[in-house]
Amino acid sequence: MDRDPVGKALTVLLALADRPTAPWSVRQFARELDTSPATIHRIFSTFETRDLLARDDDGAYRPGAGLFRLCRAVQDNLSPVGLAHRHLEALARDSGEAALFGAYEPTRHEMMFVDVVQSTHPLHYDVGVYRWIPVHAGATGLAILAFLPEAERAEVYRHGLPSVTAATLTSEEAVERECARIRERGYAISAGQRLGGAVGIAAPVFEGPGRVLGDIAVTVPDQRFEPSWEEPLAEAVLATASRVGEELQRGDDRG
Repeated sequence: MDRDPVGKALTVLLALADRPTAPWSVRQFARELDTSPATIHRIFSTFETRDLLARDDDGAYRPGAGLFRLCRAVQDNLSPVGLAHRHLEALARDSGEAALFGAYEPTRHEMMFVDVVQSTHPLHYDVGVYRWIPVHAGATGLAILAFLPEAERAEVYRHGLPSVTAATLTSEEAVERECARIRERGYAISAGQRLGGAVGIAAPVFEGPGRVLGDIAVTVPDQRFEPSWEEPLAEAVLATASRVGEELQRGDDRG
């Protein structure tokens, strides 16, 4: 762990982001970060005094109001997320399904959902945000993977293709075949490859020629998905991804 006090605090703060499920215990973090409980307790206590964390009666910690304010400020001012949100709202409203914005992180060869507008339908999936997920599992990842350069796809494969569900594609050959189909039609569709019982349709968002930033997706419980929905949902997702990409490339966050 970093010897610099500020570096230690930042390491812990970033570790909180990688472990989104609260509460967090001092001993758990000390063990995972290979440092002393006293160090983590001191940092957590400092965060608590600044309202970044709040302590439960049993001594565990949860996000404080200050951390929520910080996250909201970052999200509101992070151009791609702020720009995409109104388009996600329109997509969710028009489709009646959950609309998602996924962002790709090339240094990790993974993605995460950075914004979600949930479906108002009684039967829907609650999709979590800010959790790293593999790009080979399901339409929401494959829509990104298919448009990465060949060398970068090879790097993803080198890191392994673990099974997330029984339907996940786990061989390089199968993933490459699916990526070719995705590039041909422009969007990805999958059923149960990342989340059992869910159908996903996703299209890439480009921040420049050939540069994939992430994707726009909708997810539908398979209990009420009809094959005839694929075409209109795909058209809506493609149009939304295109609008977000065009605005990003213009540097226009006003819409």
